Amino acid sequence: MKEKKPMTQHHLWRMLAVAAVGVIVILLTTAARLAQPPIPHDLTGRQDCLACHEQGVNGAPKFPANHAGRTNDMCQGCHHPAAGAAPTSTPPVVPTATAGAAPTSATGGPPSIPHDVIGRDDCLVCHATGQAGAPKVPDDHAGRTKDTCRTCHQPSVTQPTTVPPTPAVLPPTPIPHPAAGGKNSCADCHRTLSGKLQQPVTDWEGSIHAARNVGCADCHGGDPTSADPNGSMASAAGYIGAPDKASIPALCGSCHANVEMMRQYDLPTDQLSKYQESKHGQLLAKGDRNVATCFDCHDGHATRQTNDPGTSVYPLNVPALCARCHADAALMKPYGIPTNQYDLFKSSVHGIALLKNQDLRAPSCATCHGTHGATPPGFEEVANVCGSCHSATQDYFLKSKHASVADGPKCVTCHGRYDVGVPSDDMFTGNGQRQCGQCHPAGSPQAETVKSLYTAIHQAAITYDQAGKAIAQAASLQMIVGPEEEQLQQAKTSLLTARAAQHTGQLADVSKLTGQAVSISQQTIQAAEAKVAESIFRRKAMVVAVVMIGLVIVALVIVKRALVA
Repeated sequence: MKEKKPMTQHHLWRMLAVAAVGVIVILLTTAARLAQPPIPHDLTGRQDCLACHEQGVNGAPKFPANHAGRTNDMCQGCHHPAAGAAPTSTPPVVPTATAGAAPTSATGGPPSIPHDVIGRDDCLVCHATGQAGAPKVPDDHAGRTKDTCRTCHQPSVTQPTTVPPTPAVLPPTPIPHPAAGGKNSCADCHRTLSGKLQQPVTDWEGSIHAARNVGCADCHGGDPTSADPNGSMASAAGYIGAPDKASIPALCGSCHANVEMMRQYDLPTDQLSKYQESKHGQLLAKGDRNVATCFDCHDGHATRQTNDPGTSVYPLNVPALCARCHADAALMKPYGIPTNQYDLFKSSVHGIALLKNQDLRAPSCATCHGTHGATPPGFEEVANVCGSCHSATQDYFLKSKHASVADGPKCVTCHGRYDVGVPSDDMFTGNGQRQCGQCHPAGSPQAETVKSLYTAIHQAAITYDQAGKAIAQAASLQMIVGPEEEQLQQAKTSLLTARAAQHTGQLADVSKLTGQAVSISQQTIQAAEAKVAESIFRRKAMVVAVVMIGLVIVALVIVKRALVA
C-alpha cells in the first residue's frame, strides 16, 4: 500500500489561492447579473421575452446588438424581476367585463381576457374588426398574430381543470337535440356579423341539417338558449368551437351511425366505419390533415341531400369535387399521384356521357373508387371494377388466356383508365398503343387469330349496316318495316355479343355469333329489298290502273257525244 504524503504548507497555500479565485469569479458574475436591467413587470403569461423586446414592440426596450442570437431561455440568466414585479401566487380573478369593455388586470399591465378560451383561441376572429362588440385590436398591435395575443393577455376567469370530451369519444351535444325551445342564439348572433363569421349561418340556413332541426350546438357544443356569448360559448356548456379535423368523421358519425336516428330518413349507417377503412380515413388516423373528411365533400355547413343537383356530391358534380384535391399538383406531390385524371376523364366516353350528355348511368370517380369507404372487395383487380357495369364482357374475359397470364393485359391495357375511348374494329389492326399488335407481332399465331377475329366481326358489322340501309330505303317508300326492324335487332344482339365474346380470344365462339349476325342481316336485307320491289310493283300497277281509268273516261266521253248527236 502506497504511503500517504503529509500536506505541506505549499499545498495549503495553493488550495487557498484556488478557493479565493473561485469566490472572486462568483462575486464578479453575481455583480454583473445584478447590474443588468431588472424586469419591471409580472412574468405570468409573459415568458416570451422575444415577442416584445426583439423589435421593441409597444415601447419595450429593444435588444442590444450584442444580444443577437440569444433565446428566451437565456434572458432570465441575467435579468430578474424587480421587487414586487413577480407575484408569489396566482393573480386574483377579475370579474367578467361587459361587452365592448376591456378589463384591466388586477396587477396592472395588459387587459385580461374576460372569458374562458377553450374553442375561442383565435382571438383575431373577433378582435381584429371588433365583431359582436369585442374590443378592437389597437393600432399599435398591427402585424401581431393570434399566436402572440396570450403572451401578454391572460384569462381572468377560472379555466376548466379538465378538457371537454372530444367528438371522437362523445359528441358535444348528443342528438336528440338539447331542449332549446326553438332558440338558436348562435345563429341569431352570427347573422349580425360579417365575413367568415356570418357565412356559416348563411350556409347552414339552406342546408338539410337546418331543415331537420340540427343546429349549431349539435356540432360545436354550447348553450343555444343563452344570449350571453360568454355563457353560450362556455366550456362548462360543452362548447368546443371548431371541431378538430381528426374528430370530424366521428362527430358526423355520432348521428349518421345511429341506426334508430337514421331509420326515419332511410339513410345508411355504415359511412363512418367505411370511411375509417378508406385511404382517406387511414391517413387521417395517422395524422395526415391533407385528406378529405365529411366536411370537405359535403359542402361544410351547407350540407344538402345527395340528390340535390346543387350539392358537390351529386353525380354530375363528383368529378369536379374530387379534382379539387386530385388536380392540385402541390397537394398530390407527396403521394406521387398524377393530377391529370380529371382532364382525361372529361374527354373520355364516360366523361362525355356523364358531363356533356348528363347521363346519370355513366360512371364517375365514386363508381370505381368507392364513396365513403375503401375500394370494394375484389376491386384491386381492374377487370372486377369494369365488370361491375360490363358484366358480360368480364365473364368472357375471365375465360381468356389473358386473364390467366401473370402481368397479362387487363381492361386498361386496351381501353385506358381515365381516358376510355369508344372501342372500334381498328383496335385489331396495327401495332400502336391499345392495339393488338403492340403485344402480338405480325406473323405470330396470335396475330393470325387476331386477323381472323377482325375479319369475322368487321364483315358482320358491314352486313348489319347494309341491312339497316335496306330497311331505311323501304321505310322511305312508305312500306311497313316493323318485322324487318325486329329481325335486325336480333342481328344486332348477335353482333354485340360477338364483340364481347372476342375478349375470350376464341375464334370459334366469335365466328358462331358473327355467322348468326351475318345470316340474320342478309335475311333482313332480302326482306327489305322484297318490300322495295313490292313498292315498285305497286307503283307500276298504279300507273297502269290510272292509264286504264283514263282510257275508260275518254271512251265514255266519246260515247256520250255520239249519243247526243
